[in-house]
Amino acid sequence: MVDDEKYIRMAIETAKVSKRNGNLPFGCILIDENGEVLLRGENTINTDSDCLAHAEINLIREASKKYDFSYLNNCSIYTSDEPCPMCTSAIYWSGIGRLVYGLSKTNYYKIVGRNDPNWVFEMPVRELLEKGGRELQVVGPMLEEEASTLHKSD
Repeated sequence: MVDDEKYIRMAIETAKVSKRNGNLPFGCILIDENGEVLLRGENTINTDSDCLAHAEINLIREASKKYDFSYLNNCSIYTSDEPCPMCTSAIYWSGIGRLVYGLSKTNYYKIVGRNDPNWVFEMPVRELLEKGGRELQVVGPMLEEEASTLHKSD
C-alpha cells in the first residue's frame, strides 16, 4: 500500500524549495510501483524565463527521457496542487498511470483570487481526463490545509 500522504508532503516540500529558489510554489514527485522516488519537479518559470516551466512539465520532460510509456503506466505523480490543463495533458500523454494532488484548483483560487483573467484556467483534472481514451487514476484533493500554506502570504 502506497502512503499517499507521505508523498504529497514530499511534493509540498519540493514546492517550498521552488519558492526559495525564486519561482512559483509548485512541486511534484514521481514514484515507481515500489514507492521509490524517481524524480522531483520544481516550477522554474521565473529562473528559466519560460512560461511553460511548470513543475509537472519539468518532471515529465526528464521522465520521458529516462522511462518509456509502458514503464510510466506503473508510476504515480504527486503534485502539491491540482495540475492545470497543460500539465494534466502532459501527465496523460506521458503515460503516467496515477495522479495524486494536494490543493484543489477551487481552493487555490479562493486563496489567490481570480482578479487577473490571464492567470485563471480552472478546469478540474477529472473533467479533462474523462475526455481521454485511457484510464488515469486520480486521487485528491489531499492535505489541502498543508498545501494551502504554499500560497498564503508569509
